[in-house]
Amino acid sequence: MNYQLLNSLFFKKLFVLTGLLLPCIIAATQTKPDFAMHVAGKLTRSQDVYKFIHGFKAIPDSKAASLAKTATQIQDAICKLPQLNPPTGFDANNGVATYDVELKNKEPQLKVFCFLRYLENDTHTGKVITSMDGADIYFDINAFDLFDQIGNYWQECDKIKFPIFFEELPITDSSADYIQTTVKGRTVRIIKTNRPLFIPLSRKEFLQFLIARDHLRIKENQRLMNDGKKQIADTKKNISDPLYQSLKSALEQTIPAIEQQIEKLDKEIESLQQKIVHFYGVMNAMSAEEAAAPARLDYNKKSDELFGLEQLVPVDRREGVLLQRINPGYYNYSANAPAAQLITVYYSWPVIGFAEDPDYVQQTALDIFNQVDYHVLKMSIQ
Repeated sequence: MNYQLLNSLFFKKLFVLTGLLLPCIIAATQTKPDFAMHVAGKLTRSQDVYKFIHGFKAIPDSKAASLAKTATQIQDAICKLPQLNPPTGFDANNGVATYDVELKNKEPQLKVFCFLRYLENDTHTGKVITSMDGADIYFDINAFDLFDQIGNYWQECDKIKFPIFFEELPITDSSADYIQTTVKGRTVRIIKTNRPLFIPLSRKEFLQFLIARDHLRIKENQRLMNDGKKQIADTKKNISDPLYQSLKSALEQTIPAIEQQIEKLDKEIESLQQKIVHFYGVMNAMSAEEAAAPARLDYNKKSDELFGLEQLVPVDRREGVLLQRINPGYYNYSANAPAAQLITVYYSWPVIGFAEDPDYVQQTALDIFNQVDYHVLKMSIQ
């Protein structure tokens, strides 16, 4: 289930063309649904995607047309699949959706979705009805934010406004048209242009991250010290106030504890400042080749930090884990470049263990994920 999308609905206005953008919902019922597995369902899709995108007036007409062309080609590829001609035992709804702000981004985002919903025999009316349960397949265009919160580093990177990096993603399948990996526990196929999407974090950048992290810690310690000093001043003021005479002894006892904490924070600041000087020394001593070399970390090595300089693998060694980030030069902003330059494909339904024993609709979602023409998708962003 696309929880991130659902959460965002409370803060942004979502626009959808053709169909409702609904999550897979498990029916709150004790009885097993009577699936109409052999009944032909309906296949629907968005029409006039360009008009939908152009209506926002958020991007130039040429970019709107380019984005609509890619979205239409994705829908063409989905709707040509034999599993949907006709859909049997389920309805298939294909459409596009976006937030009003997403088209205003420098890399305009659009979601192409395919919702498969069970057909059921209604025990009360005897009619075949469409369930709200099923499976979803998403073809997200330019969804670079998929990589924003992965790995061990994103929270600290976010705090210090540092470009987010992560451990090298495991590639479980690849072809000339896509690469398959796991992002946030989700199987994702990535269709990209010929530019590198992931690039190694350099050793110099890793040192810059450590320096920025410690500068933030110094700033936080200084804030805590200032809070402690203010607390001492307020406590001394209260001690001299007749209203607090009954608490004078207790208040006086709190001051030494606060002073000890301030002293501890001050020593930590001094230690962090020394570390920063050391980091700068290491970084300045690097040759240009070493500074640009990929950063690899050996987590088996002990470090004073959760991840620190001691874990940095020597240049040209292959042990440890490679650190990567999104290539800042990946997206081509030139006027003639296509608006869509990245497609991420994934499926979703809310049943744990589905991959081991999918039902017929879930299996169809897997078939679409595996059998859609990825070469057509690749060509749509060239």
